[in-house]
Amino acid sequence: MNAIIRVKNLTKNFGDIRAVDNLSFAVETGQVYGFLGQNGAGKSTTIRMLLTLITPTSGEIELFGLNLSKHRKEILRQVGAIIERPDLYKYLTALENLRLFAAMSGVKVSEKKLMEQLEMVGLAHRAHSKVKTYSQGMKQRLGIATALVHDPGLIILDEPTNGLDPQGIADVRNLILLLSKARKKTLLISSHLLTEMELIADSMIIIDKGKKLVEGKVNELFDPAETIV
Repeated sequence: MNAIIRVKNLTKNFGDIRAVDNLSFAVETGQVYGFLGQNGAGKSTTIRMLLTLITPTSGEIELFGLNLSKHRKEILRQVGAIIERPDLYKYLTALENLRLFAAMSGVKVSEKKLMEQLEMVGLAHRAHSKVKTYSQGMKQRLGIATALVHDPGLIILDEPTNGLDPQGIADVRNLILLLSKARKKTLLISSHLLTEMELIADSMIIIDKGKKLVEGKVNELFDPAETIV
C-alpha cells in the first residue's frame, strides 16, 4: 500500500527544549492511524508541522508523495483537520457554519450535499439550530463535518474525544469508523487514550518526549516479535 504520510527524522526545537526528536513514521492510504502519547509527548507539535502551522527544525515530511515544503498549497487542499477544539461560529446554525467553511475553502457545495454531511455526522435534525445550543459532542461532530466540506483524502484530528462524555466519545468513534470504512478516508488520530485507539485504529505509534517508543499494527502491537521499533 502507498504511504499517504511519510515522516523522516523529524525534529522540532523550541529554544533549549526538543519537542519532537528524530521522529519517523508512515501512514498507509486507507488506514486509521493512531498517534498515541501523554500530554506533552509531542503529538500536537508534530501535527502542526504536518499542517505547516510551524516549521520543523530538521527532517522531511511527504504527504500524497509530495514534499510538503515544496508543494504546500497543493497538498493542503487535500487535507481536512481539527486541531484541539473546532473553530465554530456559535451564533450561526450548523448549516450556516458549513456554508461558511465551504466558501472559505473555495469550493462550491450544494445545499443537498451540505445536508448529507450533517446527516453523516448525525446532526441533520439540528441543521437549523444555532451552535451555541449544541453539546460539546455535537460541536465536535460538526467540527469534523466542516473539515470535510472540500472532500479531503486525508483527515487529521488532534484529540477529537478530549473533554467528551462517554456518549460523545462513542459518537465520535462511530463517525471515525464510518469515514474509514464507508467513505474510504485515511485518518490520523492523536489521542492519549490507548483503549480508545485499540477500538478504531489499524496501526499506531506511541511517542514519549518527542521520540518513538513503538509502532505497529494494532493487532500485533503487544507482540514483541511483530512490532517495529
